[in-house]
Amino acid sequence: MSFKSYFSPSCETRELHADPDLRTRYYRNNFTQVVEALKVLAEKYHLQIRDINEVHKEVNLIGDGFDCIVTVAQVTPIEAGIDLKINVFGSLGFGRPKKKAILFYKELKTILKFKGVSLHP
Repeated sequence: MSFKSYFSPSCETRELHADPDLRTRYYRNNFTQVVEALKVLAEKYHLQIRDINEVHKEVNLIGDGFDCIVTVAQVTPIEAGIDLKINVFGSLGFGRPKKKAILFYKELKTILKFKGVSLHP
């Protein structure tokens, strides 16, 4: 973790991220199954689902001191890629956004059918 990313108040995952922990995760599920898994995750961690946008396939979650935008890329009807954008409220992150992203991916791996990391570069 670099000095800049440690203090950054936001964290975003993507397909070819320099940090292997922050790369896109793929699951053998469709968008509706991912939304149901996010509802389970929201209930477990006391998050509020602010918006579910089925056109852009995004889910906006808000928690205590942070918000998270989950973007679902439907690659095939049975394969979905999930990217996260996490913002903590405040000017310094102290590594919290990355920790939350890793935690969310870990929880989604137990709920959904995990396929792989960064499969479509």
